[in-house]
Amino acid sequence: AVVSTQSGHYGRGEKERMAVRKAEEAYKERMQQELAGILQKRQEEADELQQIRDELVWEEQEEQLRLQDKADQENRLRMRLELQEVERQQRAQKQARKEKERQEDEEFRREMMAKFAEDDRIEQMNSQKRRMKQLEHRRAVEALIEERKHRYEAEKKAEMDEIEEERARQADRRRIIEEERQKLLKEHAVKLLGYLPKGVLRDAGDLSLFDDKFRTVYEPKKRDLDDESYWN
Repeated sequence: AVVSTQSGHYGRGEKERMAVRKAEEAYKERMQQELAGILQKRQEEADELQQIRDELVWEEQEEQLRLQDKADQENRLRMRLELQEVERQQRAQKQARKEKERQEDEEFRREMMAKFAEDDRIEQMNSQKRRMKQLEHRRAVEALIEERKHRYEAEKKAEMDEIEEERARQADRRRIIEEERQKLLKEHAVKLLGYLPKGVLRDAGDLSLFDDKFRTVYEPKKRDLDDESYWN
């Protein structure tokens, strides 16, 4: 009977120890799960914060590219309008100069014919001599007019040379602006791969500035090659 009682106590003690161990293991497992959950939540929050930071950087770079592109477009438009205005003024000046030259030539012709007639006293000549003298006067006047035209042509050439120099300066300005635009594009566009706003890449020439990975993302499909709106 004593042995049986001791055996019963031993069995209960073993069960209690197993229960305690199970409770401890369950507690440890629960704590590990809770800790893992906390760490996962912190990682998710850190990832979300980093994503927000990345998006802010992308948005800032995108805004810089947009502003630069807007400034480039405004510069190109201003230069085009300036060139159109210069050409309009040139046409108006040319037309006014031609009309002025015609009037001056006609006035010069009348004055010189009258002067030659007075100097040679052709009114005192007979008809034949007067006609011959008038013809001589016309030739002399036309020679003088031709000389005046040569002077005008020389002045016009000098003016056109100046215009060509201005056009060359304008072309240099456009080249410098384009080089700066391409420089900024190369610096920032790769950072916005997949997020680049439409219109920043103007054409296949812009696309050729980048590597194969970049071109694969933005290169137009075959069906888009003839679509001018693809780049805009």
